[in-house]
Amino acid sequence: MRIWSQSLIAVVQYFAPASLVLTFDDSCLHDKTSSYTLDNIVKRNKNGDITNLVLPDRIIVTSNHQINADWAYIWCVSYLAKAHGAMKIILKDSLKHLPVYGLGMQFFDFIFLKRKMVHDRETIVNNLVRSKQDAIPLWLVLFPEGTVLSSCTRKRSKDYAEKNDLKDLRNTLLPRSSGLQLCLQTLDNSVDWVYDFTIGYPGVQPGENPEDIYTIQSIFFFNKQPKHIHIHVRRFHVNDIPVNDDTAFSKWIYQRWVEKDNMMAYFYKEGRFPTNDDQQHQQDGIQDLNVASPVDRSLVHPHSITVPIQLANPVWKLAQPGLCVLPYLILIYGIWYFWNHTLF
Repeated sequence: MRIWSQSLIAVVQYFAPASLVLTFDDSCLHDKTSSYTLDNIVKRNKNGDITNLVLPDRIIVTSNHQINADWAYIWCVSYLAKAHGAMKIILKDSLKHLPVYGLGMQFFDFIFLKRKMVHDRETIVNNLVRSKQDAIPLWLVLFPEGTVLSSCTRKRSKDYAEKNDLKDLRNTLLPRSSGLQLCLQTLDNSVDWVYDFTIGYPGVQPGENPEDIYTIQSIFFFNKQPKHIHIHVRRFHVNDIPVNDDTAFSKWIYQRWVEKDNMMAYFYKEGRFPTNDDQQHQQDGIQDLNVASPVDRSLVHPHSITVPIQLANPVWKLAQPGLCVLPYLILIYGIWYFWNHTLF
């Protein structure tokens, strides 16, 4: 799994080069008994270069769903945390047919859903029970929104909000509570933390659908990728989440997405995610969303790092997954050659 995963990092590094801009919330630096500094999470070599992140071995990762390549960039974060061998992503069933990677994800026991809980419950429970019994490292990644932003999904989300007297979200979709709740109940005390990622991409205007700008094809085939992937990271202890109360849990995840929606509004206006000093923006929202930042203006603050997506030791690391990555390199080169020498 670790060797196979490195092929994805290599594809991003050489065919869609980009950097991760990670902003850590104060919740990542505190627990019930201790406080930390960013140096406890971010490790550097003697030259000051970031080498890895120190995060728990078993966590649940939730995220907003902006584009279909979100999962690939979360995988890059897991590589930085040396957890790329522990990834298990909950994806829609159609992604199992993704060329080459779809077969690999099936082989490594990812969870593919038909998005009907009556059909998916047994699939989720059986898979996670195996993980719980084995007590192996696990990064369980899921997108509670269920799908990416689009004109169609935004309308469905808006209609549902109006029907249920909920505040409509502007930059995200209303989350579904049942999947995450079932995962938490099934894994129980085998995980301590839910890490919540909020992903933002520069070059997207307020009201635009990021997937219309950054498709998998444009990112990996046509050199039209985001140069910086901004990810805000916060965490919640599972003991503080009302997992066994359906109504309370639905309210809990809805409130998290209201906060997330406000963070996205802040990102579109300021070109970065808010720090804890900017909490008022998250509570009250941002009213003026008519003009987005013209450039990617990631302002540096104590809890933010920027790190390029790349293999730790490119020359010899690439030799290990060589057999895995070779088909992708040939495919990508063939499409690039055809595009540049045949169509134009």
